Parts: sequence; structure tokens; C-alpha cells
Amino acid sequence: MNLKNTIRISALMLVFISMISCTEDEGLTTVNLAEPSNIDASISMTQDNSGEVTFTPTGQNANEFFMNFGDGSELSDTIASGGSFTHTYAEGNYDVEVFALNFAKEMSQATKPLVVSFNPPENLDITVENDGVISNTVNVTAEADFATTFEVDFGEDGVDSVVSGDIGSTVSYTYQNPGFYDIVVTVAGAAAQTTTYVEENFAVTEILEPTVSAPEPTQPSQAVISIYSDSYDPITVNEFPTEWSDTDFEEIQLEGNNTVKYSNLAFTGIVTDYGNATDLSNMDYVHFDYWTPDAASLGFKMVNTTTDPAQEDIANIGTPIQGEWVSVDIPLNDYNMDRSNVTQLLFDALGNRATVYIDNLYFYKEIPQQPTVAAPAPSHDAANVISIYSDAYTSITVTELPTSWSGSSYEEVSVSGNSAMLFTNFDFLGIVTDYGNPTDLTGMTHVHFDYWTPNAASIGLKLVNTALDPVQEDLESVGDVSLGQWVSVDILLSDFNMDKSQVTQLIFDNLVAGDADDTVYIDNFYFYN
Repeated sequence: MNLKNTIRISALMLVFISMISCTEDEGLTTVNLAEPSNIDASISMTQDNSGEVTFTPTGQNANEFFMNFGDGSELSDTIASGGSFTHTYAEGNYDVEVFALNFAKEMSQATKPLVVSFNPPENLDITVENDGVISNTVNVTAEADFATTFEVDFGEDGVDSVVSGDIGSTVSYTYQNPGFYDIVVTVAGAAAQTTTYVEENFAVTEILEPTVSAPEPTQPSQAVISIYSDSYDPITVNEFPTEWSDTDFEEIQLEGNNTVKYSNLAFTGIVTDYGNATDLSNMDYVHFDYWTPDAASLGFKMVNTTTDPAQEDIANIGTPIQGEWVSVDIPLNDYNMDRSNVTQLLFDALGNRATVYIDNLYFYKEIPQQPTVAAPAPSHDAANVISIYSDAYTSITVTELPTSWSGSSYEEVSVSGNSAMLFTNFDFLGIVTDYGNPTDLTGMTHVHFDYWTPNAASIGLKLVNTALDPVQEDLESVGDVSLGQWVSVDILLSDFNMDKSQVTQLIFDNLVAGDADDTVYIDNFYFYN
């Protein structure tokens, strides 16, 4: 038996033993987690020619780690996330394997090359450059033979300006002020001797305007009231800016994205619609992205002019971060006012003057990411139902759920004790009833299902009859999608323009071209009359 097979068997035995120890504890609660991913390990070596190496593993959804040190020694013990391994090597090249386990004892693995040499690092390749996007920020990348780590002293007096990284990686530092600095890079390996590179009088540059667009918003459009953003359809805005604003105003484009530039900003106003005030009572946050080279303060004010006297309140974002795009999300509960009839929105420099770029100004409702209650219990008589998936009925034979050609991840989950289907990265998902015994739906009048989604913009259902040549199929949409709640859907089968006497495939579709990252729960999927 070769070493690789021995490692795999030993790893499985560790997982098996852990699983036995868990199942014997009846008090444990089942935890559903994704498999560990992005497995890595930081490496540090003692610089004394001893060959002692310390590994600190990391990974998403990882609870425990163990290692194959790659030198023929035994597998390591298992440690909890956040711990480290120490191992002593002879000089040589090694492939080190890091194994990660989640709470459910699912395992993932990553391999890292390791060079242990008692020669000092040589053939240094050091890159020092201004970031180009974030003001006063310098990036340093280091490559070298016989090296594992490097340390950069960025040379700014009065502050801690030392940053470390693994060889081959890039480290960054943002200076308080532009200017000329001596940057010292120290490269280390297993040898007692290090190698140093010095970049003298490096010019750190200040960026006075953004060179890239603001981050793209991620809130689903159904949960948004947009004022200004290329990502959403805005509501009516009658004045932008108002004539009483104290600022210079310009709309510019950054990477093809429309952006507002306020110059010499004291304050600026936006009027939505005095005749049709904006109701924000169901929204949870206001969001905007700003970029500024010089603002010392910035606030956002909302005004309700429909009350007498008018009601208003302002939120201060704190000290602005200069020279990069910053996303701001302010809880609307911070505004002590009636938000049911908002007519004016203002950016205020709070007694200063500044240049400020603004994008993606919108209000949004926070949507829960998973249901906390089960779908509504069906009420149709079981005698009049052909069930595909439901705890309430006895379902017919389903030979594939999901199909191998589905474009989504699938999991059956429990919601308040009731089974439900969970589609993640939802593009489309197929179900095959039985190719050898197609389902006759001619006696049914409707198809029913309940859905719950935090982010899907559209959902459709396709019926397919593969018994005919050519195949017949049709697709129907649920219409406007509601977020964060169970929604019951009933579609007339007469809307499906096809032969429904031999249906074999049922396909849920997000109706969006290309890949998607939607999440959808489905329950009580059945046909009835």
C-alpha cells in the first residue's frame, strides 16, 4: 500500500472515530454546514537552521484540522480552528497536505508546497507600487528562492508601519500622508540569515478622484426604493439637486457607471416629489457609497415637509475615510421623525467644505435569509391531488430529485419540523417522475407549490412531455416575486400549451440568463382538481 492510500485511509478513520463519538452523545443537535473550503495555512520558520516550521491552518466552514507533513512522518493530531502545528524538517522540498473538517465531519483538503533550506534567501524579486485605486496606499509583492515569509517596514514615523506576508503574496499599507519614504523588505526562510531589499525615496501618491466605480449593490430590487443608482430603477425625483443647494454639481461616469460629483459641498438637497411623498416606514436602512479626497465630516438628512411643523433628522457617518469608496448603511430607526412622507434628502458637510462623490443612494428592507416557519398546510382533498413533494400527501414515484443535469445545488431541509426543498445557486432544477411510467395530468386543473426566497427576482415552472417526438414543453412564471415570506402559487394547467397526458419532467427555473446565486425554498408541490 502506498503512502497516499495510507493517508487517505487514516484520514477516513479519524473522521469515522469522530462521527462515532458524536452519535453516542444523544444530546448533540444536528448541524447542517457546507463542506470546508478555501483551505490554506500560514507558514513560519524559526530562523536558526533548525528546520522547525509552524503551520496555522485556515478555512471557511472549518472546525478542525489535521496535517500530513509530507516527509513520511505520521499524520498529525487533530486541532481546533485557530490552533497551530509545529514540525521539524530536514532540508528539502515537500508537499504538505492540510485536511479540514466541519461540524458534520465532512472533509476537504489542500496541498501547499514547502521548501526548507538553510541557505539564505536569494534571487529576490520585489515589486513596490502605488495602489492606483486607494489613495496613499502602497502594495509590495516579494518572490525569492529559499524563502517562506517577508516583512515590510514601510518607513512611516510615529506609527506601526510593519506588515508581514507569505512569500509570493502581496501586502499593503496606507500612509497618513503622501510623500517620499524608504521601504525596507526583509525576506526570511529556515536559515539564520535573512536577505534585505531597500526601496529608497519611494514616492507615495495621493489620489484626488476615484478611478473605479463604486461597489455594485447586492440588495434584491424588490426590497429597494432607489433614488440614484444604475443598478435599480429609481422612483420619481423632481429636483436633483435643488436650487437651494450650496454646492457645485456634476454627473460623471466611472467605468461606464453614472456617479454624482459634489464640489465645494456645504450641503445639497434632493426632492423626491412634494405631491407624492415617499413612504419609508417599511424600509430598514438607507445606503449610499461615497468617495472623498478631503471631507472631514459628512451627514445625511431626511425631511418630511408634509407635517406642520416639518420633521427632519440627520445622521452623522463619523469621520469619513478618504481616498477610497466606502459603503454606508444607516439604520432608519436612527432618524427620530415620521418617515411615512419623506420629501427631501440632503447630504451635509456639517460646517465644512469638501469634494464628495456619491453613488447607489437607496433605501432597503432587510430580508431574512431563511424561513423560520413552515409553509402553509395544504387544504386540498388528497383524493384530488397528485403530489410530487409534500409532507401533507403521499407522493407519486419520483425517480430523479434532482436530476444530474440540474443547474443548482439541492438539499432537503427541515423548517419547523416540516420537510422542504432548498435550491442554492439557483439557475434551474429538474425533477423526473418516471420515464417508464409518465404522469397523466389531464384530470388535474392546477399546479400548486409554495416558495420562499430572500433574493430571487423571478421563478418559473416548466412541464415537459418526453414521450412525444418531438418533445413538448411549456414554461409559466409566478409573476412578481415576494421576498422573505412563504408565497402560495396556483397556476392553471390550461396555461401550459402542451400535451399533459404523459409528463415526465418538472423544472423550476429562475428565468434569468446565465449563472445565478439565488436561494429558493419549495414545499407542497402538487397537482389538483
